[in-house]
Amino acid sequence: MKIKICGITSEKESDYLNDNKVDFAGFVFYEKSKRNITIDKARLIMNRLDSNIKKVAVMVSPTLEEVIDKEDAGFDVIQIHGELKESILDKTRKEVWCAINLSDEEYDDKMRWIMGLKPNQYRRITGIVIDSKNFGSGQTFDWQQNKDKLESKVFKDKTFILAGGLNSDNVSEAISILNPDIVDVSSGVEAHIDKIGKDKRLIDSFVLAVNQKPAKRLYY
Repeated sequence: MKIKICGITSEKESDYLNDNKVDFAGFVFYEKSKRNITIDKARLIMNRLDSNIKKVAVMVSPTLEEVIDKEDAGFDVIQIHGELKESILDKTRKEVWCAINLSDEEYDDKMRWIMGLKPNQYRRITGIVIDSKNFGSGQTFDWQQNKDKLESKVFKDKTFILAGGLNSDNVSEAISILNPDIVDVSSGVEAHIDKIGKDKRLIDSFVLAVNQKPAKRLYY
């Protein structure tokens, strides 16, 4: 089971991730988010991260130029919420994770769109991020109710990243029901609702909870 800590905003947080040997660090480039970060600040944090931690640029309906800017900055993965333009899939040099907020209409539309892509565009999307209805809300969705939906064909050849309200108290249950490839946490490792910043003790607890739960992928 791999772990992504999202919404990194300070250099000291890179030490928390290094200490726990997490797999992915997410940086949010979205002005409406309280975790929004500048590219210059992100570079400082990235330079302090262990080389084994992959860097993920989280964006909302970006232009091709904005994606190329993040590629040039050294990001390994581009995670896109909202509109994902086919021109990005044609031109990007990096892995793309397509994020889907789990409302019935958006989920069905996004899945149909993904399955209808050209083969080279389809292959460029290496991961599907499933989030709750409102991205960044820190709220979960009903994992058991949506289990069958998340066993669709597309998940058999894509990395399944589970997000949405995860924390050290519920991540074991989420893993046991949905068996994702990666668990993605942000607000669940923040101590204060009204302040940005990750809490080392909460990250430690989250990583411990994940590692204590044996993961067994069900989708083949």
